Amino acid sequence: MTTPAATRPAAAERHDPLRAAARAVLTLAVRGRRAEGGPWGEAVLREFDQTTGRWEALRWTAGGVRAALRERRTRAATGAPAVHRPWRAVGLTLALVGVLAVVVRLWVLQFVYIPSGSMQPTLTIGDRVAVEKLSHHAGVDRGDVVLYEQRGRSSVKRVLGLPGDRLECRDGRLLRDGAPVDEPYLTPGTVTECAPVTVPAGALYVLGDHREVSHDSRRDGFVPQDTVFGTALGVAWPLG
Repeated sequence: MTTPAATRPAAAERHDPLRAAARAVLTLAVRGRRAEGGPWGEAVLREFDQTTGRWEALRWTAGGVRAALRERRTRAATGAPAVHRPWRAVGLTLALVGVLAVVVRLWVLQFVYIPSGSMQPTLTIGDRVAVEKLSHHAGVDRGDVVLYEQRGRSSVKRVLGLPGDRLECRDGRLLRDGAPVDEPYLTPGTVTECAPVTVPAGALYVLGDHREVSHDSRRDGFVPQDTVFGTALGVAWPLG
């Protein structure tokens, strides 16, 4: 038996939980608990599978929910049978909140647990750090604390070198292009040791604030810029 196009998931949707969640919300808005919604809503639902990517799916869902609600109001105003069940509105609201939470988690804000002391005293073991995931697309700055992935693991370190920067260590201090780098976030008396390097294109040089114990670019090499997926805003927990 052939599965109707309106209920057959697209290949991308089967592998993308965000698209699947968006389609579930749209289906709930169009049909509620009925087997089929109104003609406009069903048309919108069929067209969902023609969308590509997450943002297009979310935009289509937002517009489709509005269209489905308008269609319901029109049916009610023209005397078409309508059953008002408050739990449907509650269910739709909860579903929309769930999709919004997924969107925020994937693209806007993430809370990261700090498991080591490599960023002390700025970040300590057990801190939960708020990481925003938008601004880094426009580039990061020297001094930013970033979340990135390297060798299959997520790490949080401070950016000390951008492409073209010449870095070296002398007398326990980090120098950039021959000038000492001001690092007020370090514990007084910190000694920084490193080999001289020039940061290549498309890469970053990162260090932990606790230089004696941090595994960073001195050991693991440069960090590709496209592996950065967030910039730390600050400690969200514990408060104060």
